[in-house]
Amino acid sequence: MNSTFGKYGSRWRWPSTRSGGLVPLILLVLLGPAGAQTTGAQSYRIVAGDKIAVSVFGQPELSGEAIVDQNGNLRLPVIGDVPAANLTPSELEKGIGNFLEQGYVRRPVVSAKIAEYRPIYVLGMVRTPGLYPYRDGESVLAAIARAGGLGAPDQLGTGSDLFQVDERVRLLEVNRAALLLKRSRLLAQQSGDDRISFPDLSGLPVDAVRLAQIRDGEQAAFAAERKAEQQEAEALEKQFPRLRAEIAAAKEQEELELKQRELNHQLIADYEQLAKSGLARKPTYIEIKREEARIEENIARYKSDGLKADLAIGDLQFKIAELHNNYQRRAMIELRETERSLLELSVTLPAAQRARIARARQIGWLTAEHDQPPPLVVIRSKGSATVRYDTTPDFALQPGDIVQVGSLLPPSMELPASPPSDRAAERKREGGLQNAGVGPGERLP
Repeated sequence: MNSTFGKYGSRWRWPSTRSGGLVPLILLVLLGPAGAQTTGAQSYRIVAGDKIAVSVFGQPELSGEAIVDQNGNLRLPVIGDVPAANLTPSELEKGIGNFLEQGYVRRPVVSAKIAEYRPIYVLGMVRTPGLYPYRDGESVLAAIARAGGLGAPDQLGTGSDLFQVDERVRLLEVNRAALLLKRSRLLAQQSGDDRISFPDLSGLPVDAVRLAQIRDGEQAAFAAERKAEQQEAEALEKQFPRLRAEIAAAKEQEELELKQRELNHQLIADYEQLAKSGLARKPTYIEIKREEARIEENIARYKSDGLKADLAIGDLQFKIAELHNNYQRRAMIELRETERSLLELSVTLPAAQRARIARARQIGWLTAEHDQPPPLVVIRSKGSATVRYDTTPDFALQPGDIVQVGSLLPPSMELPASPPSDRAAERKREGGLQNAGVGPGERLP
């Protein structure tokens, strides 16, 4: 890591998602919705200025887009104004459906989604200040990049490159955290543990909510793998009682046939004595010998049935062992791939961090002499109140936010922190005010 920043910066720390900031938009797409500040499409409460897309299945004349007016209503074809303010898209769908059922459409299927959020405003030390459409998951840094980056309008270059390299760094940091947690899960699977020993990743520059989501996902994957293995093993083990019963039945039948053979042998011995005295009939003797052959055949068949069931038990035991080995083998392959990815990150992440620092200095966000970024303020309306946030570049924006970068006054109009004590400093101040068009005795707004 560049020594200019220390761990993440001795005099100014690069935006850390641990403080509740935003994981960039790329991470939101890859990993799902982030913390409480991120605007979720379904949990978002509609306000005036939002553009809503309404679709009624099979009714194109009732579908379209409209902007919520200052009274909080959404004007739709045929049915007119529908209350929309402070509702989620799902609640709005139900409300529109209730209106349509009142003599317009039978059992309407309504879909409502945010087509365009209220715009955001970027003011202050950016090249193109003004109003910009809001994008879901947008951070302060993204808004600054869209406004042309830091500086006055006549400065060269933009902050879009910084936004890109910063998103790459954040993506790599979250990927590293995800890989570390995945490795813990795979090690637990490979060793047959019943729980995962996750490492402490609180020192990583990744949002705690995001870490918890990744950890919960790995825990769910671990539980699903264990459950799947147990279910497959139980399905095989359920066959053991049947096979053991078949073996017991075969042995019982074999014992009965052995008794029959013993009785038949006695009958043959008695008949042979009669044959010696000339009292036996040959057809009867032949029938007795046939019965002996049948008994021997039954004994052999029951022995074979018992051996087959015994072999089936051995085959099931082999399948259960192979099932366990397959799960362990798959975990070992995934573990090797995870270790390889972590090794690649050990090279790519430091390089991306150095590129981010270099680009930040290039556009003036940081300087080698004084690594201090301009102050960032987000002004947000909450009902009838206005809340001011002193933020970092990764702060998650919401529709209608005002982003103030540095001072709203030109550098020549900024007043010093304390009044100058000497006459030269006073003259310098007066000259700056006159150049800015402010006459003596006038007060700055």
